[in-house]
Amino acid sequence: MNDPNGLVYVDGEYHLYYQYNPFDAQWGNISWGHAVSTDLMSWRELPVAISATLNVMAFSGSVVVDHDNTAGFAPAGSEAPAMLAFFTAFDPVTKIQSQHLAYSLDRGRNYVPYAGNPIVDIGSKEFRDPNVFWHEPTKRWVMLVVAALEQEVWFYTSVDLKNWTKVSTFGPAGSAANNIWEVPVLMEMPVVGAPGQKRWALIVSVNLGSIWGGSGVQYFVGDFDGATFVAESSEAVDAVTPPQGDLIADFEGDRFPDGWQVTGSAFGAGPVPGPLDGQQHVGGFLGRRFASSFHGGDASIGTLTSPVFMITKPFLCFQIAGGRSHATRVELVIGGRVLQQASGDDTEILKWVSWDVAGLVGLGAQLRVVDEATGGWGHISVDHFVMTDRPVRQATNAEITHWADFGRDFYAPITFTNMPGGRHVWLGWMSNWDYARALPTQTWRGQQSLPRELSLAVTPRGLRLCQTVVDEAKALVSATPLQRATDVPASQVAASLTDGATGGRQLRLKLRLSRATLQGAIGVELFKGFAGSVKVGFDPASDSFFVDRRTASPEFAGQSERHTARRVMNTDELSLEIWVDGSTLEVFADYGLVVISDLVYPDPAASGLGFFHGSEDPMVGLFEVGTVQATMPPLLSGTT
Repeated sequence: MNDPNGLVYVDGEYHLYYQYNPFDAQWGNISWGHAVSTDLMSWRELPVAISATLNVMAFSGSVVVDHDNTAGFAPAGSEAPAMLAFFTAFDPVTKIQSQHLAYSLDRGRNYVPYAGNPIVDIGSKEFRDPNVFWHEPTKRWVMLVVAALEQEVWFYTSVDLKNWTKVSTFGPAGSAANNIWEVPVLMEMPVVGAPGQKRWALIVSVNLGSIWGGSGVQYFVGDFDGATFVAESSEAVDAVTPPQGDLIADFEGDRFPDGWQVTGSAFGAGPVPGPLDGQQHVGGFLGRRFASSFHGGDASIGTLTSPVFMITKPFLCFQIAGGRSHATRVELVIGGRVLQQASGDDTEILKWVSWDVAGLVGLGAQLRVVDEATGGWGHISVDHFVMTDRPVRQATNAEITHWADFGRDFYAPITFTNMPGGRHVWLGWMSNWDYARALPTQTWRGQQSLPRELSLAVTPRGLRLCQTVVDEAKALVSATPLQRATDVPASQVAASLTDGATGGRQLRLKLRLSRATLQGAIGVELFKGFAGSVKVGFDPASDSFFVDRRTASPEFAGQSERHTARRVMNTDELSLEIWVDGSTLEVFADYGLVVISDLVYPDPAASGLGFFHGSEDPMVGLFEVGTVQATMPPLLSGTT
């Protein structure tokens, strides 16, 4: 199994559909597997709900409950609403991916293909993962689909769930360059810490370019009006410390700096504070404004030329985005000759370029920003030209993107629709496409994460996604802990665990500490044995939480890694909540503002539990270990 599909709550049942190969432990014959639960934790496996055929594999998608029978699939007088599944139909011969609809009239057990399929088809081989929801203010259904290689989310609307109209696009943004976008989700959530406020979060799973490589999950916070999503500027995406040096131009005013000359219409009358009409989210720029040639769209052309300035330092640095072709470029001109030039990377995220001009110090030069392109990506954005003593370091993926999870093994999450009480709950596939086919499991492959409750929280670094384990899982934790200590020295906790065992491989651990008392890394050791252990903790030197799953004998590429995540909060209290379930490790730090999910495959005989800390002996506010009740017997299946 891999991606969860069609998560939905209906008449007391939670439905988990998922990407599934009924015949092999490797990818293929992709169908929708099916399981149901009454408590989100104890699942009963049912027969395949949507089976692969010779012409169609059923890729990822979503399920909605058509309470008002807007699609007309429920028979007249029926008391039970139809359940509608939207999924990507993959043709194994043509490789075309189109969006299909199927409906169920028997509580989601069996789905009937809609006779009018496909409902959306653009003839693309990389167009997938429809996510559908009802937008109450506009009284319309909304569908998100990804144009995977363009790193875009396409928005469609419908009043009958059968006929769809494209209304907008979003992207590229965040972790976009050379990535594959998948599995979009859009939801409006309350803001914890701001009573009465709600904001929208757009979730996009990305493959090839996640924080550690391979697959991961990014998100954007913003506003949605029923047709268009607009991401807000954010500290992670847009704010970079300005480099020190001799400033040439920063484009912070309403007009271009004195002496800058404009030709054509592309650059308008001055710098802009954000995307222009028809443009996607623009990020990465410094301050409030930047120069853009998108006035009039991609078809407009023009130039923006600086006055002559002296080259005073060995590096000339600036930010650039937009088209990657030579027709959209920045030039360094000396004596009428072009000595340096640079273009964007077909994204709207401004990134740093540093030119080595050490041999030109003392000469007069001009900058010329050129837009000669009239087709797709026929525009350019620039900001903050500055002379510096050293090149500017381009921000990493971790710095320009909001990541939902800082581990390697959380992908393609979607939320349950039709949830009672307005809850926002999701789960994701615990693996990574870098090594999913090589994991050392038999005779099965693939598992889902714990269900997680979602909200947005106010932090010193802006709004952030917060994830906490659902109460239904917490109810499975033993009432009497295996270990519990409060307000004791770390050495006392370590001593109490010297000869202890984990008591199995289904555990929840809690740790609370004072940040001010820490001098060195501190945390817990899991699966401790002769070959080492898996370490989870906090490092004050980098102000980061971490999972260290390095091993002397890794069984697959990517296993032997240490995954870190910087704190979002600056409060003194640190918290860690660690859930262990066999080979899965899910860490929720600072009450869910930082999450790290990793697969771990230690020595099967290793069951020790330890505690590590630096040479100092800080006080531990709370250390608790509890067992978690198993909910999945080895064989649990049914047919109803």
